[in-house]
Amino acid sequence: MDLRFHRTILFKLFVFAFSILGLVSATWGIEPQEILSRSLEAQFELDLEGIKKTEFHTHQKDYILTARFIRLGPDFSYLLYLSPSKIKGRMILDDGTSRKDYIPHKKKLRIYPSLNSSLMQQRRRENLELLLTNYTISRQPDEFILGRPSYVIFFIPRYPGNPRLNIWVDKRTYLPLRKERYNAEGKMIASSSFVPFNLRKEFFRESAYQSARRILGEERAPAFPLFYTLQEIGRIVKFRLKVPEYLPPGYILQGASLVDEGMAAKLTYTDGLGVICFFQRSRANIKMRNFQRLRFGSLEGKIRVGEDEKTLVWNKNRMTFVLMGDISKEELRRIAESVK
Repeated sequence: MDLRFHRTILFKLFVFAFSILGLVSATWGIEPQEILSRSLEAQFELDLEGIKKTEFHTHQKDYILTARFIRLGPDFSYLLYLSPSKIKGRMILDDGTSRKDYIPHKKKLRIYPSLNSSLMQQRRRENLELLLTNYTISRQPDEFILGRPSYVIFFIPRYPGNPRLNIWVDKRTYLPLRKERYNAEGKMIASSSFVPFNLRKEFFRESAYQSARRILGEERAPAFPLFYTLQEIGRIVKFRLKVPEYLPPGYILQGASLVDEGMAAKLTYTDGLGVICFFQRSRANIKMRNFQRLRFGSLEGKIRVGEDEKTLVWNKNRMTFVLMGDISKEELRRIAESVK
């Protein structure tokens, strides 16, 4: 199981998501809930292009991802990673029907539901409701981003130890122009922004397709459904599926999926912003660097503590379990102890 890959997904499949709550002065006009609800779908209503930059901050080093982003209305988007060299050339093409993720060095094309599909629209609505429950929304004084007046919204967790998010939303288009994510200890661990950003009505759709055409015809990796129910995935895997009996306040099951070419199950829990991933599979050798030993109950595991999340690995009854999340070590231990 490639923990570094899932670590990246945990960040990306960072679901820099939005919620709605909070009180503002009537003199401010539009309420924050209206700003956020419009921003959820704003990207699907625009023709635009730009360079997106995401900075990650860890205790070991800082690094930057840059990507070219093109959006044409509701049914086309194109993301091409420009740096760093390890992921340069990776492309994600969304045609409104499916999302195709091409990884050049693996020559694999993975297929997922379009971000504007009914399934993903439902996911965004569910996430919004969950954030409403678990976060307080605070509107701050307006600022300028890329020379554009922007609303500033802070997401403050109702339960201590959960992550925090700040976003800047363009006042004219409602497109989120910048986001900052903070870990459970209050340290900024990631920020993303457009570097530049242009509305492009004259951009030709065929030109965008042409630039992504080389991903077509590549060998396709197995296309597993994006989400399963616990009952469905329990019937597929060749082991008895385990479910933790304890979760931190506010967290619920978001979905189950298959990873490692179907060899492992992944259960994803969220409070609307924070994410906890629980992997399980037949016993395997999981390699970790910079870990410590951690005892819980009658078991012993390996834990690695990072700025963005903590990872706990343990074996039990010919099974291997991996638990990841931006939560405290004590909460990680309590979840692991509850897996019977």
